[in-house]
Amino acid sequence: MAKKFAFERYIWFHSKLKAGRYPKLADLAEKFEISRRQAAREIDFMKNFFSAPIEYARERNGYHYTEAGFELPGIWLGQEEIVALIISKRISTAIPDQRLKKKIDYYFRKIASSTDFDFQDLEKRVSLKNIHYYAVAPEIFAGCAFALAKNRRMRITYRSAYSNEIREREISPLHLLLYLGNWHLIAFCHNRGDLRDFVLSRVVEMEILVEKVGAELLARDIKKMIDKHYGIFLQGEEKRVKVRFHGRSVGIVRDQSWFAGQRVIEEKDSLLLSFPVTDYREVLGDILRFGAEAEVLEPAELRDLIAETAVGMNRIYGRRKGGSRAKK
Repeated sequence: MAKKFAFERYIWFHSKLKAGRYPKLADLAEKFEISRRQAAREIDFMKNFFSAPIEYARERNGYHYTEAGFELPGIWLGQEEIVALIISKRISTAIPDQRLKKKIDYYFRKIASSTDFDFQDLEKRVSLKNIHYYAVAPEIFAGCAFALAKNRRMRITYRSAYSNEIREREISPLHLLLYLGNWHLIAFCHNRGDLRDFVLSRVVEMEILVEKVGAELLARDIKKMIDKHYGIFLQGEEKRVKVRFHGRSVGIVRDQSWFAGQRVIEEKDSLLLSFPVTDYREVLGDILRFGAEAEVLEPAELRDLIAETAVGMNRIYGRRKGGSRAKK
């Protein structure tokens, strides 16, 4: 039985011992509807793993503490919680600040010392692998996190991903997002007068300003915006994408969750998936990886964009009837 249920027994038995009630094996077995053998194992566990000073008093026909001041560890975690913590620690590897990583590592070691779970062994068996990961300078990450926590404006020097153009922006940071291994700062750009997504790996320099972020900006529910739309793009007119999958892709897509509010319709030999988007750039690549086994039905703009991409790819990879590569 999971230790999260056993903890209830430990706490109950501990309270009886602290109160000087001299609880018996039968009391523990009856209270939690377990066998006497199981009850004895629970007491042995308390003695061996918590170093509980428990001894049997024959004259009282029950157990007692030989040290009056003994207390059980204050942190109680079940197996599900431990697994969640390990995964959380793995995610924390994407944090570039080494000092913060050390603090997180210390916190996890402290938790592990308060459980009977083989935390370190399981941690070795759980991995997360980031693809297309972008490195962030530790001082940039730390500065953004500080400004976010203190509700302070920032002045950043930002490099464009497409033109390599570098521009200075004054922003009000609102939300830090780790998306597919990359850190994004969702902020209000005072130069553009609108909400913008800044990839931290493209921030060249930054300065924390004395000006505070306005209350009207802080009131915006950025997390709700993130959860409402597909992918990383938050701004723009909402459009509903409908894609029909067939062939081997049906089984793959059936097991996937593309968006929390997606709709899935099982058809005879295909699967229809629909969800809202505000920008086609990300969803375009996600659909193209299924090749000819995915057909965009709506909207027409995305369908045309897929067709144009296919034509362009055919110019590169198309072949003549004889089988030779087409000349440029």
